[in-house]
Amino acid sequence: MSTVIAPTPEELLLQRLLEQGAEPLPIAGLSDELKERLELEISIALDAIEDPAVVGVVRTIFREILTVFDRLSLIESNLHKLDTLLENLSILEVLQFEIRYLVEFIEATAMNTEGVSDRLRDMFDGMSYGISHDIKRVFERELIGEIREQTTPVVYGKILHAQGLLTNCFQQTTIALLQSLNPSLDPNQVFNDFEERQEQSLLLCNDLTSLMRTIKQAESQRTPDMLQTVMQRVIEFRDGSMQYLMYRDWRGYEQHALRLVSSIENNLDSTDLLHQFGCFLEVLYGHVKMRAVLRGIFGSSDNEAPVA
Repeated sequence: MSTVIAPTPEELLLQRLLEQGAEPLPIAGLSDELKERLELEISIALDAIEDPAVVGVVRTIFREILTVFDRLSLIESNLHKLDTLLENLSILEVLQFEIRYLVEFIEATAMNTEGVSDRLRDMFDGMSYGISHDIKRVFERELIGEIREQTTPVVYGKILHAQGLLTNCFQQTTIALLQSLNPSLDPNQVFNDFEERQEQSLLLCNDLTSLMRTIKQAESQRTPDMLQTVMQRVIEFRDGSMQYLMYRDWRGYEQHALRLVSSIENNLDSTDLLHQFGCFLEVLYGHVKMRAVLRGIFGSSDNEAPVA
């Protein structure tokens, strides 16, 4: 399918950059090697389940996840060519329905299947929450309005961003589910993207450190301007680096953030909420620093994150 959007000089330059490989695209989707590795890990995870009914629902979830990766792989390959932008938008529309079906299956079937342990049910709940958060972000914030009528660079950027968000979301979903069934799994060996995850973790540490500094400053300087800055930084983190946290921490962050933002918006005394939020961020920061991808980077006495 060819786009009817006429290329501008800026767009032609973008096309040349893509053809020359001057702007490398992020690796996504399933290569044959990755597909074999995932199928092996999925087989090991399914073998750890005794109840046939539970095996069935988990197998269905993995099958739907692999389908998502296939769609994302097609989008990634199409991003090398500007004449497939509208095709990518159509794929994303299909993907939206498939992902919403997966969430519905998890909530209506998987979580209510007899034989599912409380631990696995909590895993399903976290997956549903995390996936729902990201599809809302992609399809209700990024890909809204008359996107097909926008310029090619804008459409390209939105598709690239959506593809990256969904790839990260489903990689984290896959690792979390596999690891819940096979605790000995090394998550860094699943997608073979150690450097990318290290960079994401360093960025997360930096942003958490910056947010903690802002909260500390606001505790001693509760001026209207400072509190407005707190709200802005809290929301920016929610819409940005929060995606690199583990799913289990998303809900906690959003709950603390909502209480604090609501308090500030209503001109209430936010002293205790600022302190509670700061303590919560310190715990998150400590957990992130212990990630395997950051092993050896932080010393035992480090208090600050290095610049990524």
